[in-house]
Amino acid sequence: MNKYVKYALIAVASVVLVVVALVAVVAVTFNPNDYKPMIVKLVQDKKQRTLNIEGDIKLAFWPKIGADLGRISISEHNSDKQFASVNGLKVSLALLPLLAKQLVVDTVYVDGAQANIVRNEDGSFNFDDLLSKEEEEPSEQIKFDVEGIVISDSAVSFKDLQAKAEYSISKFNLKTGEVALAKPFDLSTNFSVAASQPKVLADVKLKGNFMADPEQQHFVVQGLDALVTGAVDDIQDLQVKLSGNVDAKPQELEFIVDRIQLAVAGKRDGASIKADLDAPQLVMRKDQLLGKEATLNLSQQKDKQSVTAKVVLADIAGTPAQFTSGGIRAEVNAVQGEDTVQAKLTLADVKGTQTTLQSSGVNGEFTAKQGARNVAGKFSAPFNGNLEQLVFDIPKLAGTLNIKDPALPKGALAGDFAVKLHADVKQQRADTQFTLNVDSTRLQGDVDVAGFATPAIKFNLNADKLDLNALLGKPSKTAAAAPAKDSGPAKAPDLSALSQLQLDGKVNMGSILYDQYRISNLALAVKADGSKLSINPISLKLDDSQIKGMLAISQFAKPLYSFDIEIDKIDANRYVSAAPAAAESKPAAKTAGDDKPLDLSALKALNANGSLRIGSLKYGEIQSSNIRIDLKADGEKLSLNPLAAKVDDSQINANLGITRYANPVFNFNVNIDKLDADRYITKDSSAPAKTAKPAAKTAEDTPIDLSALKKFNASGEANIGALKLANVKTSNVKVGLNAADGVVNVSPFAANLYQGSMAGNLKVDARSTPVISFKQDMQGITIGPLLADAINNDMLDGKGSLKLDVSTQGASVNALKQALNGTAALNLADGAVKGIDIAGTLRGVKNKLNVLKGQDTLGADQSKKTDFSEMKASFNIKNGVAHNDDLSMKAPLFRITGAGDIDIGKETINYLAKPTVVSSLKGQGGDDLAALNGLTIPVKLTGTFSAPKYGMDFAAVGSAFAKSQLIDKVGGDKAEAVKGLLGGSKEDALKSLIGGKKAAPAAAPAGTESGTPAPTEAAPAEPAPAPATPEDQVKKKLNNILGF
Repeated sequence: MNKYVKYALIAVASVVLVVVALVAVVAVTFNPNDYKPMIVKLVQDKKQRTLNIEGDIKLAFWPKIGADLGRISISEHNSDKQFASVNGLKVSLALLPLLAKQLVVDTVYVDGAQANIVRNEDGSFNFDDLLSKEEEEPSEQIKFDVEGIVISDSAVSFKDLQAKAEYSISKFNLKTGEVALAKPFDLSTNFSVAASQPKVLADVKLKGNFMADPEQQHFVVQGLDALVTGAVDDIQDLQVKLSGNVDAKPQELEFIVDRIQLAVAGKRDGASIKADLDAPQLVMRKDQLLGKEATLNLSQQKDKQSVTAKVVLADIAGTPAQFTSGGIRAEVNAVQGEDTVQAKLTLADVKGTQTTLQSSGVNGEFTAKQGARNVAGKFSAPFNGNLEQLVFDIPKLAGTLNIKDPALPKGALAGDFAVKLHADVKQQRADTQFTLNVDSTRLQGDVDVAGFATPAIKFNLNADKLDLNALLGKPSKTAAAAPAKDSGPAKAPDLSALSQLQLDGKVNMGSILYDQYRISNLALAVKADGSKLSINPISLKLDDSQIKGMLAISQFAKPLYSFDIEIDKIDANRYVSAAPAAAESKPAAKTAGDDKPLDLSALKALNANGSLRIGSLKYGEIQSSNIRIDLKADGEKLSLNPLAAKVDDSQINANLGITRYANPVFNFNVNIDKLDADRYITKDSSAPAKTAKPAAKTAEDTPIDLSALKKFNASGEANIGALKLANVKTSNVKVGLNAADGVVNVSPFAANLYQGSMAGNLKVDARSTPVISFKQDMQGITIGPLLADAINNDMLDGKGSLKLDVSTQGASVNALKQALNGTAALNLADGAVKGIDIAGTLRGVKNKLNVLKGQDTLGADQSKKTDFSEMKASFNIKNGVAHNDDLSMKAPLFRITGAGDIDIGKETINYLAKPTVVSSLKGQGGDDLAALNGLTIPVKLTGTFSAPKYGMDFAAVGSAFAKSQLIDKVGGDKAEAVKGLLGGSKEDALKSLIGGKKAAPAAAPAGTESGTPAPTEAAPAEPAPAPATPEDQVKKKLNNILGF
């Protein structure tokens, strides 16, 4: 027997030695790297993915089978793009325990693992082809025991094309102790997480002791210590700390929570936020329900604003079948500067079973202080619920409200309110009715909610009277609000949340009073179906204005606002205060932002389509009617088309468009049948009338600021059938405008006026120093009515043309005047110069000569005007000085030539006109003046525009008289006197002319008459004025003679 045993042992030993030898031979002779190409090809053929094995493969076979791999990567399906990779992987497991379906693994090392997971829009994943399509039969659970897991510097990303979201975990590190089912093990990990919806960028650290027993459905966490830092959505500097212990058996509904502490801190919109939860203990078993008082504290702090809240859940004792609790207490405190709000809510004496929940009552009180206003209120209500059916009721919540405010009409208000609430959680329905009575205001309504996930809300709100003056006090006049700060590029609000809103309700109010305004018969119907929110119809009366129409919002991601509003009449004078008289002030100093381009980027957020119609509108003294404005805006362009109204007697039809909002371009077309612009030009009639005096010339210059044109980009046309401006009447007015980047062209600039026409253009270049050019050609103009209407003076009459072609540049009024260059030309026919009768003046000369001959004055009564058949003049303008040397005026009695300068910059005149009597004396009493044929009387025009002066060239007049031989016809001493004035002894001639005698050879002593002794004493006398010189006497007398 021993012999057989001995042989058996030898046989077994031999087999073992053979197996060991074979394993040794395989281990020594087998090189897995020789099979890498085969493996790569197999993956490419079977899965259409590229496998890349960069390092050597190291295998172990005894006593543990294991692998040590270098860098390996695999591509996406049919793509070179990487799907997953690992820098290093090491794992080994014992062979013999596998025979007993036990997995005993040494520490697993994973380094630099990366995976890019994608869910496509159709719901498929980019790894679906790697999964087996054959249904696997359920297998017996394998017991495993891993000595430890070490993962370093790994990452995984998930792109969800279906939800348009991205998530990623990076810098992932994990280390565990021995891991086995139903055995506690230590775990510590840290990683970074990022997400797009919601926006998350955070770092996570976590450690603790964990146990999982899937067979018994038992899970334990002990010594949990977690820390999250980073940002979530708009919360910055986020820090979340969580610690505590949890023991859960979900199948048995057993939960033990011990020493749970949660602390959250962060910043949101500049405000510090905090939340702290302390739950010492909560035990729930089949036969036990125990809880110690738990506290939740919330706070938010920003500058002088703060909100704090505290919620306390009192001790709970009993069993799930029957328990009691001290209830729930909540306190809220809010502070904003000196204003405060405090509120307390208590759910007292809670008793419950597995099916019911009752409380002695919900009690609350609140106080608020805002300025001088103090508000206090309190309420109470019974509460009961059915936990099995999840039905809860507040049969009647009743409360009171008291307001004290000196601004209120009576200094105080008292009111009451009542609320009834029923909620069925299983059926996802809730309904409430409420009433509010304050002073004369009674508000009542009801709200029904169906579906809590996507609630469908129905409501009715009714009030016979809502007196906001009694509730709020009349608004006080406050200073104008400061300009809003630039918050960056405008962005259309995302109202996607409205896509979840199902709403159907009505609002009816008899009257609403606010300040001096009154809304009556308000009726609104509100509906929302997930695709559109509409208020239709809208009907109300605002004071005397009846308003009807609809408003709607759709396309919630980029809202489209639709409207159709009709108003019968508006008296805007009720709502717009009269503008105060403008005080004299210097132009405001330019600020740094004045030169910035006009920015209407806020309109990018506007997506609208609607119409506004107003029957009549009164503003000031302006009466408008039949107003219609259709607006369309799509974020790229805004148009008002049509823009129509009748304003007083003018029918206006126009359209306006705006594009390129950041640097806007305006397009317009305006048509007006007739326009009296003078009725809209403000005239200050309050100032007392003053005697007209020439304006004093000041050295102060007026700057010209055309910088606004740099920001102005526009093109369009305006047509006016009949226009009156500055009392000048025109018709068929046509103005075209093209402005871009600081250059403005007005062309055409045409109209019909006073039996003629005008056509021209204007160009302004404001890119640097302003450059202005102006061309105008007036043809067939009747100048008399034009001047009468324009300056209330028809001093010149006639019909003809005026041409103007000028240009200038400068940054001030004086600079523009002094830099004026160009030409001007005037050509009139069959006209008259009114206010001066040159023919009558010449007859006066003839009459004076007749007097000298002893004849009577001519008695013809002629009108004071000078007729002409033709008047021509041209001007060359250089550096602000207009020079003329070709004045030609032809009349039946005379011809006028002239030459001189008009200094536009200095506003001075230096001009010499030369009227000459012609031999062909017809008309205007020409026969009476034949004796003056050939006589030229030079007239010098000087001075300033505001105070012109004129005078005669006496030397030239004298020479003309001498050559005319008119003096020879006078005869006697008078002739000699005139000749003396013209060339002889002026003193003797003057005395003779006025009827005196020639001077004696020697003058008598001062103070005596001839032959009379002087008194011995003379009384003091006032000093006599200085005697006129002989030359002055001559000029004065000659003036009288010639009638000047």
